[in-house]
Amino acid sequence: MTATKPKLYTGTGSAIDNYNKPQQQLKNIVQSNAANWGLFDNKNRQHRTILSQLRTLQWVVPNDKWGEVPDINRLSEFLKSDKSPVNKPLKKMEEKELSKIISCFESMTTKKYK
Repeated sequence: MTATKPKLYTGTGSAIDNYNKPQQQLKNIVQSNAANWGLFDNKNRQHRTILSQLRTLQWVVPNDKWGEVPDINRLSEFLKSDKSPVNKPLKKMEEKELSKIISCFESMTTKKYK
């Protein structure tokens, strides 16, 4: 059995509020889902492929819990731009449209690391 050492809380305010802070950040992201086109379905294989490609392109942001996570806001801005082959929110795209986005990211990866 491994002994654990207690950690002394040095932040401001309540330790419980600090613990619940990431949940509040998540609520803020979900509430603004109408404006964020990069929200994805984790059960959809094509959506997971796109997230993987975002990591490969280093479109990531730091996260306290997970280290680095794909930058969903940057993806949203890309999907809204003229550079995107399909101008739709990720969740409203059909299979063919998602394939176009995937091939676009593959092309970007090839150009970046060539």
